[in-house]
Amino acid sequence: MTNEIFKRAIFEALTQEYENSIPNTEEHIFSPKFEKEMSRLIKRREKPYYKIINTFGKRAACFTVGILVASSLTIMNVEALREAFIKFVVNVFEKFSIVQSVDANDSPETIEDIYEITYDLSGYSYDLWSCDDISRLAEYTNGEIYINFGQHTKAEYDILLNTENADIEIIKINGHEAIYYMDNHNYHHIIWDNDDYIISLGSNIGKTTLIDIADSVQKVE
Repeated sequence: MTNEIFKRAIFEALTQEYENSIPNTEEHIFSPKFEKEMSRLIKRREKPYYKIINTFGKRAACFTVGILVASSLTIMNVEALREAFIKFVVNVFEKFSIVQSVDANDSPETIEDIYEITYDLSGYSYDLWSCDDISRLAEYTNGEIYINFGQHTKAEYDILLNTENADIEIIKINGHEAIYYMDNHNYHHIIWDNDDYIISLGSNIGKTTLIDIADSVQKVE
């Protein structure tokens, strides 16, 4: 028997044994809850802001990437503009900024009090799509208008922002210093420290309306 015939015989024997070992099972049917969740995630990916908003579930990874990019920019002699505000330190690079809270002392380590938008958003759908000990992320949707709301613990807040060609302004939200900017996708962003938590808003609704929405954010009793 030649080597080639021997190899073919071994292959055929093992293939038949493998096929016989596989149980004859019916096609798996996913639960309605699983199908609903997958549909929701697919719809979110199709939205125009998906690639530009900060997915806070990936916050640590983004921050690490930011540090690596910052290092490479420094090597290329592109200095970061370090702007110190009352509640934040913003390291501004050519295409992004890293924002960190500098006032985390005596602030809650976990989400204890809940803050929500009280502005009239009748006609908007509401989706609390992420909630854990250190952040709550919600989305309001009305047609092509999206409003992303976030509540974050100060100690864990270090975020990478798309600020390419953006002018960062300081505004007041309910008496608190807030960072405002519009990114290169025409999304408006407001971030402020309400003394206990960092609150963030991002939307394509427009600057004036977004400021009104920010002013309406209150603790839920």
